[in-house]
Amino acid sequence: MKKLLPVLLMLCFSLAGFSQKNAYEIKLKVNGMKDSTCFLIDYYGKWQRYNDTAQFNSEGVVIFSGTKKKHGGIYSVYTGGKVLFEIVVNNEKVIDLETDTSDYIQHMKVNKSKENEIFLGHMKFITEKQKESEPYRKKLSSAEVSDKEKKEINQKLIDIGKDVNNYRLDIIKKYPDLFVSVIFKTMKEPEAPKFEEIKNDSLQRLLRYEYIRGHFFDDVDFADERINYTPLYHNKLDKYFKNIVYPVPDSIIKEVDIIVAKAKANDEIFKYTVHHLLSYYEQSKIMGMDAIFSHIGLNYYTHELAFWADSAQIEKVQDRARKLSPLLIGKPAINLSLLDTSGNKWVNMYKVQAEYTVLVFWDPDCGHCKKELPKLAHYMDSIKNILDIKVYSVSSHHSEEWKKFIRDEKLDFINVAVPQEVYEDQQKATEYIIKGFTDLKSLNYNTTYDIFTTPQIYLLDKSKKIIAKQLDTGLLKTVLDKEQDRKKK
Repeated sequence: MKKLLPVLLMLCFSLAGFSQKNAYEIKLKVNGMKDSTCFLIDYYGKWQRYNDTAQFNSEGVVIFSGTKKKHGGIYSVYTGGKVLFEIVVNNEKVIDLETDTSDYIQHMKVNKSKENEIFLGHMKFITEKQKESEPYRKKLSSAEVSDKEKKEINQKLIDIGKDVNNYRLDIIKKYPDLFVSVIFKTMKEPEAPKFEEIKNDSLQRLLRYEYIRGHFFDDVDFADERINYTPLYHNKLDKYFKNIVYPVPDSIIKEVDIIVAKAKANDEIFKYTVHHLLSYYEQSKIMGMDAIFSHIGLNYYTHELAFWADSAQIEKVQDRARKLSPLLIGKPAINLSLLDTSGNKWVNMYKVQAEYTVLVFWDPDCGHCKKELPKLAHYMDSIKNILDIKVYSVSSHHSEEWKKFIRDEKLDFINVAVPQEVYEDQQKATEYIIKGFTDLKSLNYNTTYDIFTTPQIYLLDKSKKIIAKQLDTGLLKTVLDKEQDRKKK
């Protein structure tokens, strides 16, 4: 026992030292707050997540502590249904802050934490500058302000903005090793030269745009995982693709490849970048943006690269991207051959001779189709003597209900459908395919053209390339008008 006791004591001291070495403590005192639950909330890109819970005591003190180091980032202190303030967490073992409920920021005192001392100073400075700019903004919104006054006010606001920028640049210069400097560098945006030597205003604007686009991420350290645990990297990524990149698929895809290549410097930043851009372009309502989703899905959401996703998720994204790939704007439309209303003639879409072909998918039992198809028929009738255009109109069932709707609404289209007997007799489908009347892509057009809702309207050019899709009659008119204007030029 005498021999064992020193060993146990040494082990205890060793474990205590290990715990001490790895411990962190975040101590917050909020005068006026007591006996309530407090949450520490962290960021993951734009999302805020629960991180830790502790309890304010009767003196308004709450302590978060543990043996596992918290990842660097910006954290929110949340209680009573609201965020009280934000703090910076990095490698500091102890963060000790004190404030009160009357003004969390202005009355904040940093007892221990260089990161938060600088961060708090910045918040107070920003608050002051916001107060300084408020009268100018109010005056600017007044209808009585002259153009000369507006110019002067805008210059005042520009000067305030420069003060804020210079304040941050000064911190970056003084404290290059602090995480707050990384935060301010991530926030920083390039300031384009004026290019005063160029006398052409349009060329000046273009050069300034190109400079900003080319230098937008210069101060972002893609290898620093901590920026992913602030909202700042997300905000920068979001602004770039929403407001900076030229909004056409080819340009966006080029920029996606550039940014994703940079993001590969860190696994978590790569993961967030790919996932965010994939989700953003999948949900986009802008025509043609599915090209970006398809590109990201096929090139980056793969078994080799998407380490965060299981095989089922990856296959789901890949399958969707593969289905969309042949249906993108600029691609040749997949040919269809289906049976017309007479029940005797198979009509091959590629043999329809016209400058434009409108390809529409609909069904007579679809409520939206019953409203949209008559509108389309009326519009086609109004331009039939102006444009060389035909409608290849596809339905799923070669039925009497289908024919009746065509007659009643005077749908003067090339009306085709899948023969009814194909659904009842598989041999019939095989027979029609062997005879060369049709093919599997035509008979399964819902899968071929990814038709989950109807109506779906495509516009094809003379060679049957896709000009536009996901149209209604109003959008079709807009696209055709633009096409005509483009041809006149």
